[in-house]
Amino acid sequence: MTTIRDVAERAGVSPMTASRALSGRGYASDGARDAVRVAADALGYRPNSVARALVQGATLSIGLVVSDVENPFFAGAARAIADQLENHGYTVLLTNSDENPAREERLVEALRNRQVDGLIVAPSEGTNRHLFRAVADGLPLVQIDRAVRGLAADAVLVDNRHGAEVAVGHLATLGHRSIVCVSDPSALGSARERLAGYRHAIRSRGLAESVAEAAGVTQGDGREATARALDEAPTAIFTTSNFMTVGAMHELAARGLRIGSDIAVIGFDDLDWTTLVDPPLTVVAQPVAEIGRTAATLLLDRLGSIPAAPRRVRLKTSLVIRRSCGEQ
Repeated sequence: MTTIRDVAERAGVSPMTASRALSGRGYASDGARDAVRVAADALGYRPNSVARALVQGATLSIGLVVSDVENPFFAGAARAIADQLENHGYTVLLTNSDENPAREERLVEALRNRQVDGLIVAPSEGTNRHLFRAVADGLPLVQIDRAVRGLAADAVLVDNRHGAEVAVGHLATLGHRSIVCVSDPSALGSARERLAGYRHAIRSRGLAESVAEAAGVTQGDGREATARALDEAPTAIFTTSNFMTVGAMHELAARGLRIGSDIAVIGFDDLDWTTLVDPPLTVVAQPVAEIGRTAATLLLDRLGSIPAAPRRVRLKTSLVIRRSCGEQ
């Protein structure tokens, strides 16, 4: 590997002068700069960015931990985060926790060992001691989608409860009285909030509550929960995430039930495919790109040493009405 000393020797200058010429920091004559650049190009020299960054006190890298990179919600948020941070010179290191707190802890510690300048995390439910340690050590950290109770860190969330209330209200307005909720595990903070919204909307209308809570967060878990839910012969289904929605649609198709005519469906998350199915799905839409951009902005503020108490931003959802509930 070519070193700065090799470049300096070829250019006929000291290693210190070669370093100043390449970094642009400190004095080096125009002649020395030109000679060093020619030598570096001839030798194919590439600076050790990690070593240089450690000397400067920053690696210009950010760790991003999401629960499932295959989930379109997190994929969209990660894209917005990366775009925003890369515009400010940062590289994003994306990792996947699989909703496993032990795996999340290992990932966070590995990212910290790589000297990342900050973290953005969608916390899994369970032991979050690694996040408390990171904050206590002064590492800038922003939570997305969920927030750990008692953690003094910024968070970007959505108004999950209100979104669920509006969805159930829409179904009730259309005349549905038997509305089941196919839910992600209630251990997840976002699922708890959506369940709370569902229950409030159901109880305030004097309807019977029916919840089929999935054992996990996969499409298969959603399908299994839907199978249980259909035993009660509901006229409408409200799902709390896009994977629950896909699982529900698989089970309904397997039973020959037509969405929009035999049974109404409202899903949580507005993704590209929701307009391609027949009928197009009515959904509670989250501002995915805004979540990512906001999280990146909060982290950049922290990296810029803007003094502030931990901030919690809660963005609004919106009901996008299509035809999966029999709407005309």
